[in-house]
Amino acid sequence: MLHVSNAELMALATGAVVIAFVPRGTLTEGDEVELLGTRSIPLDSLKAAYRRWGSTAALDGYTAVVVSVDPAAILDPVAGAARHIRSELGEGDLVVLRVFGTEGPVLSDEAFHARQRSVEGALRE
Repeated sequence: MLHVSNAELMALATGAVVIAFVPRGTLTEGDEVELLGTRSIPLDSLKAAYRRWGSTAALDGYTAVVVSVDPAAILDPVAGAARHIRSELGEGDLVVLRVFGTEGPVLSDEAFHARQRSVEGALRE
């Protein structure tokens, strides 16, 4: 189970983002997780476009497969990672998630891989 904020869950469920930030070492590649939108975070830590989802009721039936795990500290926000929804990263891991709803994946293979490439392009060594 992965507890994310309601705003993060809404962004994942609509395919707006394919990443989440988790405590370091919590998830590994290939893990399957149920997504729950119960964790509260300060709305001012969200990008403005996602603040409207801060109080959205929790959504049910979303799961995800962890595609990759990277230390969040190496995310380069200038290199095209505008798809992350937090303005302040802090400590932890950035996980790329392939999200599934009750009807199947929320993004087509093509759309998911395009977003995944964008995020991975923003990571630097």
